[in-house]
Amino acid sequence: MGGVRRLGPAVVLVVLALALAGCGLKDEPTGTDAAFPSRAVDAAGGAVSLDAAPDRVVSLDPGATAVLRTIGLGGALVEATPADAADLAADPATDLVVVPLALGPEAAARIDAATAAPLYRYGAAPLDTAPTAITQLGLAVGRGPEAATVARSVADGLAALAERLAGEPPVRTLIEGPGATAYGPGTPIGQAVAAAGGENVFAEDAVWAPEQVPALDVRAWVAADPGGSGYAALQGIAELAAVPAIRDGRVTEVPRDGYPVDGALPRALSDLADRLRAP
Repeated sequence: MGGVRRLGPAVVLVVLALALAGCGLKDEPTGTDAAFPSRAVDAAGGAVSLDAAPDRVVSLDPGATAVLRTIGLGGALVEATPADAADLAADPATDLVVVPLALGPEAAARIDAATAAPLYRYGAAPLDTAPTAITQLGLAVGRGPEAATVARSVADGLAALAERLAGEPPVRTLIEGPGATAYGPGTPIGQAVAAAGGENVFAEDAVWAPEQVPALDVRAWVAADPGGSGYAALQGIAELAAVPAIRDGRVTEVPRDGYPVDGALPRALSDLADRLRAP
């Protein structure tokens, strides 16, 4: 089973350089031969190394799961949820456990305590770091060149979206969560909206009342799924009838945890950008 190794600062810098090279302009080989021990830096800045190619990877993150499957590790994957992750990770055959960057510290600690395998935090905050996150995950499991191919595609897609949005004004957006709450820019769903050219009407997570919203000039309304009320419910609130987002039907659902960081991320953000601006 692959073990974790602590890497010094100099090695971490080398790994970061490799990640940037993998996401850059130069061509990468596509062979599957890999040198171990592997070396990578996860999204939380932790250094992770495996002594050998993993035979069992427990993944709680849908984006990481998709990337690992794309780069050829589908046979080693065991998909998990926060509820069953500790039990699945406790299997002595587990070589690596991948958890979302946004997973709470208590949940992460429970999983970490249950397994002898390295805990790898995966995610991209902000979302323009997605190519590096993908490359680093590939380096961790010995599939750097394959992951670099995915990362280049994502980088190209994000660059194309940024170029498109550069000529358009941001869309003032309210992100409605459960109850009378709204998500701020720092949340995963807030970052997705920002990457799609939305301008959050709140600077942080907030509690709102219907009579306060008309003054915010809300041009698009995002209902968190699960948690947001949706278009039909919003239409029934008298104070919101004249809000541009409600009046014009610019109400869309977005997963509360944002979009998975995988090869489909640019398309998901581009589709969201279209929905924020839909007539």
